[in-house]
Amino acid sequence: MPHITVEYTETLSVDMPKLLSALHKDLAGRESVNIHAIKTRAIPVQYSIVGDGHEDDKMIHICLKLLPGRSDELRTEMAQGLQAAARKIAIDDRIAITVETADLHAASYTK
Repeated sequence: MPHITVEYTETLSVDMPKLLSALHKDLAGRESVNIHAIKTRAIPVQYSIVGDGHEDDKMIHICLKLLPGRSDELRTEMAQGLQAAARKIAIDDRIAITVETADLHAASYTK
């Protein structure tokens, strides 16, 4: 049920399978998460502007979608863990790495 979606600058030179695996494993180690329910994917972004628009600036944005019910503290722990896992793979300081959590609509979510 947790969904990890990674949007990233298309020209990013990061081992994306390794990044996705690291994110998947990090989330699986968190309270209330079953590894068999996690879905992790990446979407390249062809056009983006980061900061002042310098051509060397790149970005990774991670969206973690969860069903409601987890505490703000746990959600923050999950977001920080995902950001730290991403930073270990994408070590270039010019890569802006951001994470957000969002709620899945429980009443309409089906699998």
